[in-house]
Amino acid sequence: MLLELERRRAEISYVRTRQGFEVDFLARYPSGREELIQVCADVTSPETMERELRSLIEAGRQHPQAHKLLLTLTRDGLPRQVPAAISAQPAYVWLLCPPEHF
Repeated sequence: MLLELERRRAEISYVRTRQGFEVDFLARYPSGREELIQVCADVTSPETMERELRSLIEAGRQHPQAHKLLLTLTRDGLPRQVPAAISAQPAYVWLLCPPEHF
């Protein structure tokens, strides 16, 4: 994911919230668009899904303009229900996203 963000010319950092939760990437694109990106191999476990979503929700409070995105490494590991403010998709879909989306 890091290499793809660099290829997309994003300014990259990570976020640690005031509560101590972390989000893997805060990407700022040349277009001005921002994304909070959390990458997880598998969120089929309710505890894992809760932890990953909680981090994105908390970081979203610090970066309200950022698009919040949860990427999973398998299509089967995609959560069935996520809050409306968060997009969840397999990592390969994001990797194949055309340039006009960033």
